[in-house]
Amino acid sequence: MDNLFSLISKLKEENRESYFAIITKTKGITSCRAGAKMIIFSDGKTEGTIGGGEVEFEVIKLVKEGKIEKPTTFTFNLTGKSIKNLKHSIDIDSICGGIVEVFVEPLHTKENLYIIGGGHCAVELSELASKCGFFVCVIDERKEWACTEKHPFAHKTLSIEYSNLTKEIKFKKSDYVVIMTPKHSHDKEVLKQLVKIELKYLGMMGSLHKVNEVFKQLIEEGIEKELLKKVYAPIGFPIQSKTPSEIAVSITAQLIAIKNNLTTIAFSNNQL
Repeated sequence: MDNLFSLISKLKEENRESYFAIITKTKGITSCRAGAKMIIFSDGKTEGTIGGGEVEFEVIKLVKEGKIEKPTTFTFNLTGKSIKNLKHSIDIDSICGGIVEVFVEPLHTKENLYIIGGGHCAVELSELASKCGFFVCVIDERKEWACTEKHPFAHKTLSIEYSNLTKEIKFKKSDYVVIMTPKHSHDKEVLKQLVKIELKYLGMMGSLHKVNEVFKQLIEEGIEKELLKKVYAPIGFPIQSKTPSEIAVSITAQLIAIKNNLTTIAFSNNQL
């Protein structure tokens, strides 16, 4: 049991896609035991068991089919009879004749936020975004800015050369990325790599003049204008933010709007 909880702690720290399942209640004749626990990975592999058999098989199936997006209690009906008013009920053809409730919870969050550039604004953003539920990874070429001392609230810090970013990181379409390096040449280098990748959110910090200049240079280098239109730049909501803390608020608010599918207000300010 201790090993199972140690694994849960490790999985949450790594934000690895995995799910925790526990039998919370049984009724009637069933081989399942209340309190039985297991971890299920996205490929269907498991650690621990909730008794094996049909109920465990169905829980694994739910995970593999991507049906678990939030903590949910499922009721498995093994009576062979239709029972009304059972929330998230799944009928199983079985001779057992009982009812089993299983609580399933994702151990990971889909909101991975990569902050490229670990300066003063990133310090504030890594703290606020992590408190708002994002799994934050700060990346900077400078080791002194890619460290837990600077970013104690970040889940991960990496020192990677900006030119090798997409070679080192496999970005997913569910990922959020904020570009805020110390030089506009670095911003351009990073944006040139990321704009070709499908992401949930891609934003770049800077004044409108700087943004337009970077976009102009990228277009001259062959990047399609349509790709650049999806970039949130200048980044964040236009609330006249000046300080690193205010900038972090404006960016985090925009990230939350995107996460909650409020695309009508999470607009991009670029003028392409």
